Amino acid sequence: MGPLVSIVITSYNHSKYIGEALDSVFAQSYKNIEVIVVDDASTDGSQYIIKKYQKKYNFNFIERKTNYYSMKVKNDSKPIIEAMLTAQGKYIAVVDSDDYIFPDKIANQVKLLERNPDASLCYGGIQLLLENNCRRNYITHFVNGDHFDFLLINGNPLLYIGCLIRTSAFRTISRSDPDLIQEDWDMFLKLAKCGPFVSDKKNVACYRRHGNNTWFRNDREQLMYLNRMKIMDEWQQEQSWPRAMDLRWKQYTRNMLLNRQDVDILLQKRPYDPLLHFLKFKFLIDDGITAETLLHLSIAILHCDTRLNILIELYKIKLQNSHHDKEKLTVMREMKLRLENL
Repeated sequence: MGPLVSIVITSYNHSKYIGEALDSVFAQSYKNIEVIVVDDASTDGSQYIIKKYQKKYNFNFIERKTNYYSMKVKNDSKPIIEAMLTAQGKYIAVVDSDDYIFPDKIANQVKLLERNPDASLCYGGIQLLLENNCRRNYITHFVNGDHFDFLLINGNPLLYIGCLIRTSAFRTISRSDPDLIQEDWDMFLKLAKCGPFVSDKKNVACYRRHGNNTWFRNDREQLMYLNRMKIMDEWQQEQSWPRAMDLRWKQYTRNMLLNRQDVDILLQKRPYDPLLHFLKFKFLIDDGITAETLLHLSIAILHCDTRLNILIELYKIKLQNSHHDKEKLTVMREMKLRLENL
């Protein structure tokens, strides 16, 4: 018999789908598993369905009475982390309660990690299931080896449901910021520091996209920005961080993913964020040049890291909006002083 695998199922208000998720776990061709279900105080009766399955399969059920993300002060572990910390297996798989895994997922991925003892994680292909029942492949890029720079620069293309994590690697990493809405990118970056990733293009799971997904809410873009930047802040000393941050600037300034209201709300939470101040400048400049408009540009320049290529562009914009020779000379001197090491 192969090594024990712990399968963690995270549940919150997915009574419509939780049965299919549980069925997919207990239909695995690989049988040496323990199952841990954690419900984060669902209000739709998900617990009743889980308890029916528990009577049949006798798994560990962690039933939380208070929703983690509703707590202003978060002293406890996140539901997923609480469950993962109880895992006894050599490997850990995570299944969200609205998704499901294919029958040979665990068997195939155990083989991958057993053949690659230095790997901290393996992942496979994922099918995306839309509300109209259309399906397409979710992951199109597969990388083997050191995954850290790729993840930091390009963002997170992985989902827990497609992965199998080496438990010994998970136990060495620090816990994520308690206010991160989804910590998967943060965890994958930390796991990438523990060892290489291995991949297989074969589809191993189905990720369901629907109106009740975590990111499908009115403040989605605000949450995504906070989530991304909290994680980026943590890795500022990495050599690949400037390239990664320059890419974030391009994405937000070219695609305007945040609207005016988003920026105003986010500035209250991140008052020294140069990207937010530059976005505020871009919105205000549409209304005409004022002292407030140029103030936001100046703050963006002041707090922009000198390693970022975007800083040169910010100075160019400031020069374009300087109308007196003395003012332009001051900007040029400041730019030369700050960028002399580039």
